[in-house]
Amino acid sequence: MPNPYDDIFGEKNNSNDPVEPTGQEFHMPEDDYPENEKEPLDEILDLISVFQNKAESFSELLTHTRAVDHKVENKLLGTFIVLDDPHDQGNLYGERAYYGKLEKNFHQIINPMKELAEIHIKTCKQFNLHIDENYYSFDKEDAQVKSEINDAVDGINLQRKILGDAAEDLSILTEAMEQTEKRFKRYIDAGGKNNISASEVAIMTRKRQALTSGIKHQFDYTLFKINLLDKAAISLGFLMKETSTQYFQKLSKAFDLK
Repeated sequence: MPNPYDDIFGEKNNSNDPVEPTGQEFHMPEDDYPENEKEPLDEILDLISVFQNKAESFSELLTHTRAVDHKVENKLLGTFIVLDDPHDQGNLYGERAYYGKLEKNFHQIINPMKELAEIHIKTCKQFNLHIDENYYSFDKEDAQVKSEINDAVDGINLQRKILGDAAEDLSILTEAMEQTEKRFKRYIDAGGKNNISASEVAIMTRKRQALTSGIKHQFDYTLFKINLLDKAAISLGFLMKETSTQYFQKLSKAFDLK
């Protein structure tokens, strides 16, 4: 029985007839070839390289902001002896300018730090998922793999140190702003050029809290602070699997602020 659609689609083609080439051939996308995929260790080393390139200018920023110059020393020796405050500007105008400088430095550090932290967390995630004593490479000798894993550990520890330095600087700036707010209070309703209202001080404090708590940037920088035990481990080049897993679990909360 003839096909009623032959007249619509043209002359019927016999299944045994040769098919004319169309000039187009199907190719699997290169990305779908397993041999073109990067090995996990190579991806980790790439992330470390990206971090280090960005960290060069960031480390210079930490140098130039000189947060340590604003460190708040313990104002009390014993119970009754009060130390002089070296950061006291002596007037309201000076305190406003100083407060603005601290706030500016805080913004300059936390913005690029957040970007570096995202790279660091991604690097740690890859390391925890794929790298252990049984890691094997199809293309590299065992000695090269061992050397590159050591390079990865060194790179991750360097990332931790840089982010730890930044977190410490932000904490110093936070304390300096808090101390300045305390000095603002002596000018409340003082009259004249040194007059400030209690309402303005309250609003400034509220805005600062949103900034220094990390809520404004949705980034808890305090999680990157390094304790003495961590500093010792980093200086010795240690990165234990159990420790790094716990560390990654802690860092996973860094961007959960609401």
